Amino acid sequence: MSKKVLLVDDEQDFLNLMSKLIGSWGYEVIIASNGAQALELSKAERPDVLVLDYLMPDMNGLDLLRKMRSTTTRVPAIVFTANPTIKAMEESKELNIAAFIPKISPYVDTQQDLKMSLDLLTQ
Repeated sequence: MSKKVLLVDDEQDFLNLMSKLIGSWGYEVIIASNGAQALELSKAERPDVLVLDYLMPDMNGLDLLRKMRSTTTRVPAIVFTANPTIKAMEESKELNIAAFIPKISPYVDTQQDLKMSLDLLTQ
């Protein structure tokens, strides 16, 4: 049975691209384009790993993770961001984020970082 990844991002093109990429690695990918949708899907689908965008309009990825962890089991999380700040990285450490990956682009380094993190978290 393949592991479930809940992928949350407000940028539809990035969401589609990363969903296909992660799916090609053998994971079942569930997608959400905002925090409210992600909260519902996390309860219904019980993902094994969360991959969250840090900066989204309704709530940032770390606030979303806090809400998810208050209502469900402690699911490992990976956070993507286009604007890595020291504050965001510090908050990520406090929440025990498994990986904090700059969303430079879905090029080789980013792909390798994500795949390695997913593989480690789902062993």
